[in-house]
Amino acid sequence: MMKKIFLPLLLMTIVGACSAEKTSDALPDFEQLVLNSYIAPFKNAETEKWLQVFAEDAVGMHNTLPAFVGKEAIAQFGAMVGQNLNIEQMDVVIDDVRVNGSWALTRGSFVSKFVPKNMEDSSAIKPAKGKFILLWEQQENGEWKVILDMGNSSESPLPPS
Repeated sequence: MMKKIFLPLLLMTIVGACSAEKTSDALPDFEQLVLNSYIAPFKNAETEKWLQVFAEDAVGMHNTLPAFVGKEAIAQFGAMVGQNLNIEQMDVVIDDVRVNGSWALTRGSFVSKFVPKNMEDSSAIKPAKGKFILLWEQQENGEWKVILDMGNSSESPLPPS
């Protein structure tokens, strides 16, 4: 009788210890990941460094532009921004982080000012306000990569009524 009880208890202890190790894996600080691995390199036109945060099959979706499907298309978008625009302002606030297993979502808002590189006086361009979502997926190697980058303006293109 003791063997019948002992074996299931031993198995439960082993399984519990293994699952405790797995769930105790430290999650990244997603706020710092957004600021240091996404915003800073993008703002500084460090396209190669910025691309490291994306999964190969990531999708980028932004105001008035078609979806950028795949890391190569996202790279072309990043290179176009870096070649043509100075990012004079890119302030980001992370409003929410949610993690569920191998998925994580970061939601936030931004104030940004993109200025054409050939413009001498950018005082007429006002900063834009918007919001964003980054959807992350933990890769097989344990790294967290962006699989969906979605952002748009919070300001209506329509005149006030």
